[in-house]
Amino acid sequence: MPLPEVLIVGRPNVGKSTLFNRLVGKSVALVDDQPGSTRDLKSHVVEWEGTFFTLTDSGGWVPGEKESIAFKVGTFLEEKIHHVAALLLVVDAQDGITAADVAVARHLRTKNLPSWLIVNKADRFDKWDEMLSDFRKLGFDHIFPISASHGLGIDDFLDSLIKTLPAPTEEKKTDEEDKKIRKIAILGKPNVGKSSLVNAILGEKRLLVDDLPGTTHDAIPVIIETGDDSLIMVDTAGIRAAQRQDTRIEQISVDQTLYELQTCQLVLFLVDGEKGITHQDVTIGRIIHDAFRPVIVLINKWDVHPKGAEQARAERIAKRELRNLFFAPVLFISAKTGQGLENILPLADELYKESCAQVPTSKVNQALQTAASKQPPPFKKGHQVKIFYGYQRPGHPPVFEVFVNHPESVTPSYLRYLEAEMRKEIGMEMTPMQIVFKEKADKREYVKKGFKRNFDPNIKEREKRYKKTHRKDTKK
Repeated sequence: MPLPEVLIVGRPNVGKSTLFNRLVGKSVALVDDQPGSTRDLKSHVVEWEGTFFTLTDSGGWVPGEKESIAFKVGTFLEEKIHHVAALLLVVDAQDGITAADVAVARHLRTKNLPSWLIVNKADRFDKWDEMLSDFRKLGFDHIFPISASHGLGIDDFLDSLIKTLPAPTEEKKTDEEDKKIRKIAILGKPNVGKSSLVNAILGEKRLLVDDLPGTTHDAIPVIIETGDDSLIMVDTAGIRAAQRQDTRIEQISVDQTLYELQTCQLVLFLVDGEKGITHQDVTIGRIIHDAFRPVIVLINKWDVHPKGAEQARAERIAKRELRNLFFAPVLFISAKTGQGLENILPLADELYKESCAQVPTSKVNQALQTAASKQPPPFKKGHQVKIFYGYQRPGHPPVFEVFVNHPESVTPSYLRYLEAEMRKEIGMEMTPMQIVFKEKADKREYVKKGFKRNFDPNIKEREKRYKKTHRKDTKK
């Protein structure tokens, strides 16, 4: 059986994400004073006194909202409530009971689910009795004043919650942190279809989608089962240039996106096929390259273009514009129609295996010798660069150490040539690759430096005669 799920609900800006982070034990959800910072559902496994359950954070919700984003948040919650074991309604102790709190409470009572009223921001113990008398008007049996930011009252609330949840089972190992499963991050500028892509791969509407750019704020992980293996696909916020990030939430979202980039094993880089590759796409490509991550370039919204020659031309343009990612495979897809989606996960699996492959040292050195025989290393500053040997460091993606006599004399053009030749020889054409040159002394070159071409075998006799003559002249 899956773990029981507990859903946190409430109107905007009452501290739902702060409570979520407190119960999870780390900063997972985005927290900001601006209402509406959370929009998508975000889940994490929580353990308390041996009982495991899945905790889900949600966006601010008021039944009957008609505004686009708020309406879609409400629709998601209405569907989610039918699949959870318990509800946590969070209210603000400092604001008191509001009309929105009354509307949410009235709506939740119709669901006939175990529910807890969490009175957040109750920082003063001496006011708790007075607060409880006011909030009992909402009609909940379980009412707990807490302070999510300071951790007050959390223990009593959790003790009450786990009494209604099933006993712990072996399913507690489903915690994604206990599994060594790879993580795929989806990156791109705002409004290119990242959330739509995740929904299309899952075959269900799990993430919020809207035409408004910047709909996604949090980095939302989604577990995808692929046969015997599982992977985590993370939908991230769109990356805009720093000078165009007009809110603090957007700045935090971009920082979170960059963190996911640093901690993932593979990247899906989404580009808008209608607008083509822009300057911001080039910047994001450079960021992915600097992070040294395997990447697949996905040209989305390709259902509006014909195939054939147009697709081949678009691929050439993508390779030219995203020259930092010249090695990355390119797929043409449509998250709207499903075109090409069946190729993403198989290619991602193939790319991941290639980036984890460990090449034997003998094969590395054979590739280096073949490349050097085709085009010898250059002369620079009077030095002839000599390649001695190389090997692959353990790790992912591949890094090769190559020992030469003068590493500072290796030109960038020869480094690019050597990388291209090694890719062909060892069969790593899709993964990022790094070649690090290390210095090793050339013993033969050292002997040559010590050799005297005009060596005179009678030099010692000549020196003796010179000294005798010099002494006689001095005495005179």
